Amino acid sequence: MAQEDSDKQLVEQALDGHVEAFNLLVWRCQRHLYNFLLRLTGDRTLAEDLCQETFLRGYLHLKELRDRERFRSWLFRIAVNLYRSDRRRLSPLAADAPESASLDGPVSHSPSMPRETQLAIRTLILRLRPELREVILLHFFHGFHFDEMAEILDCPVSTLKSRLYKAVDELRTGLQRQN
Repeated sequence: MAQEDSDKQLVEQALDGHVEAFNLLVWRCQRHLYNFLLRLTGDRTLAEDLCQETFLRGYLHLKELRDRERFRSWLFRIAVNLYRSDRRRLSPLAADAPESASLDGPVSHSPSMPRETQLAIRTLILRLRPELREVILLHFFHGFHFDEMAEILDCPVSTLKSRLYKAVDELRTGLQRQN
């Protein structure tokens, strides 16, 4: 089993009983999935729990994955569903506006963006409604295309484009208010 194996090859190997293949899939996705969940929830412990539960469910339901080349987006779909289920159990205020969140890592890959601006964007993202936050994170932070996002979030591409436009507009407005 080589690190160069495609996700499809690793999924097929995992389905044949090679646990190491699934471990390599986890290794490839773990950091991205955790960062997505951390930025989505604003809570390290919850992000870790959701990440572990996502991988467990992924392993248990791997045989249900129809398009084996789309393992990563399928896994993100599981994570989003778990997040949404968890959010429904919480009060609307606690779920939609994490107050004490502290997110690590840069918001932008641009070293020229001032740290204050990065922190402001991070805070504004956490204040977005969850459906807007999901789209921003998947598109800008994890590089998913609209067709993949539609699969992950189970909604039409037109809805995603509308949400992305709305989210960017809200972030822009929030940044302008802070300046």
